[in-house]
Amino acid sequence: MSLIKVGIIVEIFLFVGVFLWVRKLNSKQSRQPSLSKKTIKNLKF
Repeated sequence: MSLIKVGIIVEIFLFVGVFLWVRKLNSKQSRQPSLSKKTIKNLKF
């Protein structure tokens, strides 16, 4: 039973780590936008 609990905890930590890593990558991209926010709003995909 303790092994299952350890596995669940490890998976939660991995999930949180990946989530934070993805947010970090997204924030890096938004700091250097190739298009300004106005032009992105005007495109309206």
